Amino acid sequence: MSFMHNKSEFLTHGALVPASSFSELDIPPHPVGGGHHQAQRYNFAMGSQFVIFDPDRRRAAYCAVLSRNAYGVGGEKFMVQNTGTNEITFLSDWQISILEREWRLVPMNSAGKRESRAPSRPKVRNYLSIPPERRKEAIRRWWYARKLVLAREGGKVQLTKKLILAVAEQHAQEKGHDKVPCYNSLRTWLRKYDSNPFNRVLALAFEPSSGNAVRKFDPRIEDILDECVQWAWQLPSGTALNVEARFKLELAKRENRKLLAEITLPDGTLNVPSFRTIERRFAAPDRYSKDLWRYGIEYARRKHTFYTHRQLPDHSLSVIEVDYTTAYICVYDAERLCLFGRPSVLFFVSKKSGCILGFAVHFDNQSYEAFLYGLRMALYPKDMSRFPGAEWNQYGDFAAMPSDNASFLRGEDITRASEEIGFEIIETLPGEPTGKGLVERMFRTLNTQVFHVLPGTTMSNVQRRKMFDDSKGLGLPFISLQQLEDFITLWIVQYHRTPRRGIGITSRLKAIPQDVWDADLKNMPPRDPIDPEIFVSLGGHREWVTIQNDGVTFEHITWYSPDLLEITAHPDHRPGKKYELTMDTSDLSNAFITNPYRPDRSIKLRPNGRCARYADGLRLFVHRKIVEHHNKTFKRQPITIESLELAERTYPDELAKLLDKKKLQRTAQELAKFQSQVTRKLKRSAIVSTVESAAASADHIDLAAPFKPAPARSRSPNNPGRGRNGTPKKLVTQSVDGEVIEHDPLEVAVAEDKRRGTPRTEPSGPISEALRPAEPPLTTRADRRASLRERLAKKGFTE
Repeated sequence: MSFMHNKSEFLTHGALVPASSFSELDIPPHPVGGGHHQAQRYNFAMGSQFVIFDPDRRRAAYCAVLSRNAYGVGGEKFMVQNTGTNEITFLSDWQISILEREWRLVPMNSAGKRESRAPSRPKVRNYLSIPPERRKEAIRRWWYARKLVLAREGGKVQLTKKLILAVAEQHAQEKGHDKVPCYNSLRTWLRKYDSNPFNRVLALAFEPSSGNAVRKFDPRIEDILDECVQWAWQLPSGTALNVEARFKLELAKRENRKLLAEITLPDGTLNVPSFRTIERRFAAPDRYSKDLWRYGIEYARRKHTFYTHRQLPDHSLSVIEVDYTTAYICVYDAERLCLFGRPSVLFFVSKKSGCILGFAVHFDNQSYEAFLYGLRMALYPKDMSRFPGAEWNQYGDFAAMPSDNASFLRGEDITRASEEIGFEIIETLPGEPTGKGLVERMFRTLNTQVFHVLPGTTMSNVQRRKMFDDSKGLGLPFISLQQLEDFITLWIVQYHRTPRRGIGITSRLKAIPQDVWDADLKNMPPRDPIDPEIFVSLGGHREWVTIQNDGVTFEHITWYSPDLLEITAHPDHRPGKKYELTMDTSDLSNAFITNPYRPDRSIKLRPNGRCARYADGLRLFVHRKIVEHHNKTFKRQPITIESLELAERTYPDELAKLLDKKKLQRTAQELAKFQSQVTRKLKRSAIVSTVESAAASADHIDLAAPFKPAPARSRSPNNPGRGRNGTPKKLVTQSVDGEVIEHDPLEVAVAEDKRRGTPRTEPSGPISEALRPAEPPLTTRADRRASLRERLAKKGFTE
């Protein structure tokens, strides 16, 4: 059974092997540097309980928080006790964040109550099995509970019945709710909110209350009335009378005769809005829309724009600016050569300190999938093992994010992400760069210091690129996408330690982003843990598929799990019946299927056979590009995993022409050589992640003490089984001249293994050694000359 199969069974006594000590759980040690690695405090009160799993999820420890204080080095830590063995350990906020990222920490409650019996533990339901209508209602309850929590002011104000009803009534008016919840319902929602910090929306998702959902008028009547209202506002001096006249003309049209027959009442009258209702609908649009329809967009912008003094937020995680830019450079994907061109770069920048929390480089412009990828990077610590000596410690859960009506920052997807993760969207004026000036200025610095100095840059515009000679090779793909990510990562490390304007005491004074971040750590509020399934639900791609003998297949990739037997063995299952499959678009190695016969369960799938290597870290957008390139290159050939892997390593015609242009065939040969070095053979049995290292393969294997490196890391940081101590693919450093230098990942480890040498062992059996006669040492010059004459005489020389 997989961990995702039924999470409630794994959280009861006897389902998992209890850990006898914390050493069996392989908890990551707190890094050297103390408090510099603590960005946010976790919101765990005394008595809060949670479960910690080992990396293989075979052992678990039920823990309770005793206190929080400064224990030893590394800043404040939680004193945690194992309720089964009474063993005590100390966990920092950084360690809890790593356990949360690896899906190894599941909080049970935070109400400060110690549970004494195992059967009383709450059942952990599955987040992916919640229907959309129930999730929407749970978010509404979440907002009421959140307003009540804010009204307590951190425990300073006692919530009375009068205060609870007043807060609920004010929030209902703000949201436009017709009915204010009763006192008992508000108390129940607040109790569930406090006792389930891991996923509060899931705790509040229960059966909705009954109510009359029948609309007074037909939806088609509402649509026609809305169009008439907009048409009347577009007139130079339209009124509600024009709306009524237009509404009657629309109903009299031939295509609406069937509608008239349906809305006719038994007494012969029509069920249509009255003139008073039409007047209310005419006055209902907001002021901006009225001015936009009547006077135009420029007038509406000038009238409704606010010009205020720009003030920095309270702390570095209060407001995070997010924006895209198209890189002024042409690159290619070294792992998948069918992708090349100008990539798009997405950045998450703190408005208070100017620090960059995360970024994403993709070929799909303004993608919601890329936004979720960069958001996950901004929320959790970065993996800097490939960059020795470089530190990037900025991450955390932010409170608000400005939106300028970009394509990836509008719609139901981004609204649902803000409500379920817990950040607020601040609307800004569309098309105005001054609304997010910090990130726009950062883009200019990035172009000047990185993109315009790298080979293959396209400069800022076509006219400027024409000023350079063709021998410069501007706009040609010289570097890979992975190398560009390394350049950006090292530039971010340098950017955080360079004085910047706009984040100081005044807007004209400079400050160092790293210093502002470090000084602001005490002002950051504590964060709540986030259920990893939320990211799969937000960005997951859903399809209805059938279950075959080898698993489920979608777009030439097959997933399987032994737990699928629960579905296929059910009496109601029939061959050809379809089930809902949810795929992680940022990593196709993660897929889930909901068991309709047991809705509280979601089965986690893994790629089947040779699909595992192909799907590891593969995005859905990239996979579809590979399939498209396969169909162009290998026409009328069946699509298999082997042919897809061959297609992603094949040059498209457009890239081959660019590489051959201006005698760049040598560059093409070097690229092909580089690609052949990183290509590995497919395994017919188990998939093993090996480490490629010239230093470890140069010498013979010492059978007495073989060198055993750590396995290679997964390419996807979203993979929950990604080992922290794994070996990176390569190590990257930067010289004083700004050149990125790649190193062997095992070079230092091999040298250390040679220094230790082979352990001495006693010989088994007799040992016979032939003693060679010792030659007398040659001490004087005359002896050496005599020895030389003797050797020449043996070879036939007489003189």
